[in-house]
Amino acid sequence: MRAAASLRSLAVALATACVALAASAQTATFPTKAVRLTVHNSPGSAPDVLARYLSQRLAEQWKQPVVVDNRGAAGGIVAADALAKAPPDGHSLLVGGDGPITILPNLQPKLPYDAQRDLVPVVSLGHVDFVLVANAKTGFRSLNDFVRAAKAAPGRYSYASAGNGSALQFSMELLKQQAGIFATHIPYRGGPLGLQDVVAGQVEVMFVALGPALPHIRSGRVVALATTGEQRNALLPEVPTVGETYRGYRSGTWFGLFAPANTPQPVLDAIAADAARIVQTPAARAELAAQGIDATGTPQQQFQRQVAAEYGRYAQLVKTAGIKAE
Repeated sequence: MRAAASLRSLAVALATACVALAASAQTATFPTKAVRLTVHNSPGSAPDVLARYLSQRLAEQWKQPVVVDNRGAAGGIVAADALAKAPPDGHSLLVGGDGPITILPNLQPKLPYDAQRDLVPVVSLGHVDFVLVANAKTGFRSLNDFVRAAKAAPGRYSYASAGNGSALQFSMELLKQQAGIFATHIPYRGGPLGLQDVVAGQVEVMFVALGPALPHIRSGRVVALATTGEQRNALLPEVPTVGETYRGYRSGTWFGLFAPANTPQPVLDAIAADAARIVQTPAARAELAAQGIDATGTPQQQFQRQVAAEYGRYAQLVKTAGIKAE
């Protein structure tokens, strides 16, 4: 019996060693070809900035090309679906945020992918506050100016967003619900594209990530009415938060790396470690902060809990705010 037990122990040890060797081999050989970083938004957006910052430095470290692929159609559905159907080998990744991951699944039950089943959170990359901006010619100089005008003329004003189901749309819908106003939604294929039309005066207002908006705010082409964080943003300390007028209001967005389900864990661990190391350097934090991005780099398990919590939060918000897919 002792001999049989010893044989069983030896077999278990050998199997464990084989698994460890296989995992080590996977990590040592990754990547073996170009890596594609898909972004579910347009060039110039916050996730695009993160993707391009990361891609350059990962390519230097991995000695393989890291290609950024912008797919902003359908609010990120196209990008998320492409990742869900990609080979699970680590060579296809998504710089993804709440839109296609935690918002749209709560608005559209028949998506071509299952965000919780088909996509794996790998590592968080950053968080972004939004700013509510208005074309300078509207005459709005504060959040109250916009709210008073919208109440006086329901339907007269329109707002841009990064697309149906985007966090930018959600931010305005929450404001509309709390302030008791109506404004017409004009969806675009990305926040920067919508911002162009606000600058041009084709649309009056929008919530947009701080980074793309800052040059236009500083030039006076648009006016910053309010920011969406719990505290005033360091880049616009003179601009009040929405929460200072409407208690409890909080909005913004987060971004992280996602991989197809069944990607080997050693590969995920290697990607997470390399990406986190890059965005957590003082140089990265400073450069990204100047563009309105708070770099994070939190590990996989913590990021998974964050994504799960955000999924539940949006499920509740969709229900209480009565927001529906357009």
